[in-house]
Amino acid sequence: MDYRTEAFKKKFNDAGRHLGVTPKDIVSLKLRENVSSNAEYRKFFRALEHEAGFQCSPVDGDLQGKAYLLSDGSSRVIIVEHETGLEILYIAGSIASLIGILPLIVQSWRAFRGHHAGRRDFDDRDVEIRRIDENGHLAEEHIHERTMFDIRPFTANTFFATSAAKTIESELQQLKEQIKSISRRVDALEGQNQAKAKRRKSMMSKRG
Repeated sequence: MDYRTEAFKKKFNDAGRHLGVTPKDIVSLKLRENVSSNAEYRKFFRALEHEAGFQCSPVDGDLQGKAYLLSDGSSRVIIVEHETGLEILYIAGSIASLIGILPLIVQSWRAFRGHHAGRRDFDDRDVEIRRIDENGHLAEEHIHERTMFDIRPFTANTFFATSAAKTIESELQQLKEQIKSISRRVDALEGQNQAKAKRRKSMMSKRG
C-alpha cells in the first residue's frame, strides 16, 4: 500500500469515528489554494458561528491538520485547515447534509477568500474529491469548481443525489443571503480590530 493511501485511510478512520460512520462512508473535498495564515481560518469560523449559527469545536485524530467539527444542529462535517487550502470531510450520500451545510461552507469560503484575499479566479479552479472505494483503494476525482453545484450528479454516492436536485436552486438562494451576512460580519470584526489597534497606538504615542 502506498503512503498516500495509508494516510487517507487513517484520516477517514478518524473522521468516521467523529461522524459516526465507517471510513468507506467518508468523502474528502479539497479546495486547493494557498492560505497565508491560520488567522484567515479563525475569521472564517467566527463568521460561520455568528452569522450561520454553526457550532464549531476542535477534534483530535490523524487528520493531517488542525480539524474542527462543524454542526448546524442536524448535520455535521469536519473541516481541516491546510496551508494548501480548505478540506471538508463529509458523509457520502447524506442528502440532508449535502443540500444544507456543505454548499453553505463551500460558497461562504469562496466569498470570504474572494473578498478578503483578493481572489477572483475561483471559477477557474478545480476541486479535489477523494474516498476509499469498495476494494480499499484511494479513488480521486478532479472537478471544475464552477460545476460543483450543477444539478447533474458527477459521481454516485459522493455528492448530490438526483432526488436532491429539485431543491438545490431554492436552497442556494437562501445560502447567498447567508453568505452576504457572513461577509458583513467579517468586515465588522476587522473594523473593530483596526479601531483597537489605532487606540493602542495613540495611547503609546501619548506615553512616549
